[in-house]
Amino acid sequence: MSKKTQVGNFTDLYQHTIGGNELLGAFLPGHLAIEFLLRKLLVQYDAKLERLGDQLTHARLVQLCSDIGIINGPQREVLLSINTMRNKLAHQITYTPTIDELRELWSHAARAFSDLSDGISKGIESLAEEGIVADLDEWVFVELFVQITYDLHDEYVERGGDMEDF
Repeated sequence: MSKKTQVGNFTDLYQHTIGGNELLGAFLPGHLAIEFLLRKLLVQYDAKLERLGDQLTHARLVQLCSDIGIINGPQREVLLSINTMRNKLAHQITYTPTIDELRELWSHAARAFSDLSDGISKGIESLAEEGIVADLDEWVFVELFVQITYDLHDEYVERGGDMEDF
């Protein structure tokens, strides 16, 4: 169970948001990387969809990519769960997911993505050992996004994209 963060003064605000929050520090850039790759995959699928892709919310972009076969159903569910968590982090300043929420997300991600360098499975091990989110190392969060972006990048390359350049 996570202890609810209280923001009672400026110092609390600073420490929670700017002062080194590992979850926020990994989650927001990871979410952006996923969105970037989904848009690249969408344009690769059909260049005429670029404008639409730029206008869609993240959730609708994920759904469209699923509908046209860029990602599969389990991947869609993980990406939508990540988006829901990202929205809570972005709009509820005191939100911190529970260990159980993170365990569930990592468990679903392990079934949906290839886990090329075992980052998701190592994250699951770390989540099993810790009782509160604040005790988790930043790499646990980063590795979830590394593994997902590996798979999305692999999909981009398999569909004819360049390994390095977009």
